[in-house]
Amino acid sequence: MRKNNGIIAAEKLLRKYRPKEITYEYMKNILEDTGYTIVEFGSSDDSETIIHELNLRSYADNSRGFTYADSNYRLVFINDDLSEEEKRIVISHEAGHIFCRHLKNSPVIGEDVIEEYEANEFVHRLLNLNAAERFVLTVRKHKIASLLCTVIVILSAAASAAAVNEALESKYYGEYYVTGSGTKYHTSDCYIIQDKRSIRRLTNDDMKENKYEPCEICIGKVS
Repeated sequence: MRKNNGIIAAEKLLRKYRPKEITYEYMKNILEDTGYTIVEFGSSDDSETIIHELNLRSYADNSRGFTYADSNYRLVFINDDLSEEEKRIVISHEAGHIFCRHLKNSPVIGEDVIEEYEANEFVHRLLNLNAAERFVLTVRKHKIASLLCTVIVILSAAASAAAVNEALESKYYGEYYVTGSGTKYHTSDCYIIQDKRSIRRLTNDDMKENKYEPCEICIGKVS
């Protein structure tokens, strides 16, 4: 069975934009990307001015949404009294007219029965993905979430490691070392401690307790 124009247009949109989730805001972004301005009418003074100037009062009073396109304007009107789900359906319907290229003599799109049918088929295809397509969107969404979690874990680990290193550095008194039985502290390259097994780093507590004195050989050499 040959696919109609609405289904073909919806599948082209899905391939081009690869949406993670089809929401009202997402559809707004797509239409704005194609050069249309979204006008939410019903309570806005600005929208009332536009409707009056373009002589669209009858459309605004009798429809939940409609599209106007001429040589100067490309506008999609959405009634702002609708729920978020209703807005999603209406803006998808108007997108159907646009992506099916229902741009003819009349500036208001969708007054033809066949065009309305194609726009409805566009909505049905776009908002009723099959199981495989929903799976792909879910995997893509989870991959992004997983990537974000991984980045957060890496950054947290790096911050923790930096904090540990800072804490360790504050524990020690410079880059000096002592042996288990000695009374002097040395630089790391001092030959006196090179063959010793029980070597550890000099701490601030060691210095406070006056447990060690500087090695006359290596410390004297450095200074």
